[in-house]
Amino acid sequence: MILSYIDTWSVVYYGTVIFFILGVTAGFVDWCRMLWMRRRLPPGPFPFPIVGNHFQTPKVRPWITWAEWANYYDTDMLTLWIGRHPRIILSDAWAASDLLEKRSDICSSRPRLVVMGDAINATESNQTALKYGDRWRLHRKIMHMAVGSQVIRNYRPFQADESKLLIRDFLTNPEDFELSIERYSVSTVSIIGWGRRIDQKNDYVALQALSFMEAVDFIIPGVFLMETMPALMLLPSWLYKLPALLRQGAVVLSKYFYMLTLESSENGKSAFNNYLLNTQNQHGLSDLEVSGLMGNLIGGGVDTTSSTMLSSILAMACFPEVQKKAQEEMDSVVGHSRSPTWDDIDGGRLPYLTALVKEVLRWRTVTVLAGIPHANTKNISYKGYYFPAGTNFTGNMWAIHRNPRDFPEPDRFRPERFLNGLENPYPNARGSNPFGWGRRQCSGQPLAEQGLLFSLGRMIWAYDIRPGLDSSGNEVKLDIFAYTESENTRPKPFKVQFIPRSERIHEIILQEATEAREALRIYDGETKLTREQAAAEAF
Repeated sequence: MILSYIDTWSVVYYGTVIFFILGVTAGFVDWCRMLWMRRRLPPGPFPFPIVGNHFQTPKVRPWITWAEWANYYDTDMLTLWIGRHPRIILSDAWAASDLLEKRSDICSSRPRLVVMGDAINATESNQTALKYGDRWRLHRKIMHMAVGSQVIRNYRPFQADESKLLIRDFLTNPEDFELSIERYSVSTVSIIGWGRRIDQKNDYVALQALSFMEAVDFIIPGVFLMETMPALMLLPSWLYKLPALLRQGAVVLSKYFYMLTLESSENGKSAFNNYLLNTQNQHGLSDLEVSGLMGNLIGGGVDTTSSTMLSSILAMACFPEVQKKAQEEMDSVVGHSRSPTWDDIDGGRLPYLTALVKEVLRWRTVTVLAGIPHANTKNISYKGYYFPAGTNFTGNMWAIHRNPRDFPEPDRFRPERFLNGLENPYPNARGSNPFGWGRRQCSGQPLAEQGLLFSLGRMIWAYDIRPGLDSSGNEVKLDIFAYTESENTRPKPFKVQFIPRSERIHEIILQEATEAREALRIYDGETKLTREQAAAEAF
């Protein structure tokens, strides 16, 4: 009996020792592999075994630290190791263009996305995470049916009407301007997607759309240990809860958007939901894919537009000389007896406004990490470096759009950079990359720009925008660097005043808002669907 106990203990002891030795040996061999790869990659901080640079990377606004590291290592391509795999942080527009645009045929795929892909079952079902190939092309083609450059002109009537209501809300409820912008953004895209507008601030559907977009933070390196050590996904939930929580949240939200799509298809409106459902079998789309396409449409339409508008308001209050120039252009073209129209924008009679929109997209780019990382499908040699297939390329827009070589005094808001051609050379004719690169550029770019031109033009025509007042009646000091920590960044809450520029403009704002509300009644409708109902259906 005793001998048997001793034999069992010996087996356990020696087995544990052998397992430990094998584990350490495997870890050391893998670390040697990392160091061997590192010889042919751009410079960057020294990686540790297994975790790489995970614990060296700040959890909050790491893009600022990466820009500093790029300067320290004197490189436009910084190598950051997230676990056992390298991530190339692109800090220069020219290098990004060479790789992601000029070689877009092989640099338009996705690397392995653990948290934003595998953990939420999006790797094979969501356009944002799909690898480059036929399935992705199908999703892209379908999305163009909703937000392509040809079809968006059909949205101008209700886009303009929603803008008129937004400008009225700045007048009647100026303290809630952020909520008003979110309502406007979600409502416009909700009409496109479901044929139903959003009339109330903090609308339930709007909140779910904003919740859906929180997933973009999953791609920030160094935030989730699971991205560094994917094996953590296999642990039981009682030991590591995150994977189970992510899966459960993703299932419920996906079910919610699919059920909402089904429900809204019965409202008699012609919208994207009907096209998706009618062609679902033809394209072989799963319910999860339909939900992802609808969620991407709604979520993407909220964050980019609303965050850019908030940055525009902040810029107008902090750079009054720019606001004055834009208003002088408006006065010379539009005057105070009418409001701006699509003809004013299409006719090229508002070049300063067009330059202003380009500058705000450059000045405070919403997707500070350029959206989702790219990956190459084939091995690449570039500038003496070697990037094996599947390498993660992440654009650091904080560094790219603030490079003083391309944008002198980058934190100054100067539309003149884009007014008469490009002020400085840039690798594309646009002069910036707020919507990404190559074949993975944001599908909603045409819709976002169309809406921004009209809504910002109308806002500048209507109001003098000034810093808000404190309790003593003095103007508050606004901070142009006070932004959120999300990957889709926006200004933190701030105070401003919206002062109508004339009595006549004041009258037009109210009159046209009344007419717009009447015109939008055809899109009225409510949904009582909740996430709790979706959860009950899902489980």
